[in-house]
Amino acid sequence: MQRPTLTILLPVYNEAHRIQRGLDSALYLSEKLKHHCDVEILVLDDGSTDGSTDNLPTGVRLIKRPHLGKGAAVRVGLNNCTSEWTLFTDIDWSVPVETVYQLIINGLDSSSDIIIASREISGATRIAEPPWRHLLGKLFNRWVQWMLLAGYMDTQCGCKMLHRNAIETVVPLMKEDGWAFDVELLLIANLKGVSVSEFAVPWVYQSQSKIRVWRDGLRMAQAVWRMRQRLNLNNFEEK
Repeated sequence: MQRPTLTILLPVYNEAHRIQRGLDSALYLSEKLKHHCDVEILVLDDGSTDGSTDNLPTGVRLIKRPHLGKGAAVRVGLNNCTSEWTLFTDIDWSVPVETVYQLIINGLDSSSDIIIASREISGATRIAEPPWRHLLGKLFNRWVQWMLLAGYMDTQCGCKMLHRNAIETVVPLMKEDGWAFDVELLLIANLKGVSVSEFAVPWVYQSQSKIRVWRDGLRMAQAVWRMRQRLNLNNFEEK
């Protein structure tokens, strides 16, 4: 039987202060997975200006592009993967690497084409997150469920694993460049009948997150409205 192939996709933007730790975790994970699948590590540099990707370890593939946002970066990365599976996660490993390992092992044996980390389902935990940030996240999720997509308590956790079939079906229809791309990915998957499963994770709040809650929260809410206008939810077609 042919061995599964997996790309670990790491989008980065001005992460010089922590990219080495993040890559060390990715390399550790790759080594831990070697008995289960063949692994490639791909760094997608979204226009960093601080030299984040000037000195990557041998064997780590790099794509550099102008800065447009995390959604655009992940989309480019997914379009440049030829592996059977692709997992994207944040360079700060807010979902700890040992948990990501378990998610991958689960995904390789899963019948689902997309596996998403969830901080809200039974068994999940949030560590050190300020209460006000958790509240705002819940408000955004209620907005998403009301406007677009019911059924997922957490669309925004930055760790997701996609089969090649899902990438080929969903990614060509994605257009959101910013943080709301996760919602768009799951919405299109739902409309196209792509199977999705959730995986409970511990998630560690990182105070150095690139998200600016009020500014980016407003932009994400606007993106949800924009998606509703662009997509016919009753009879799906791209507009």
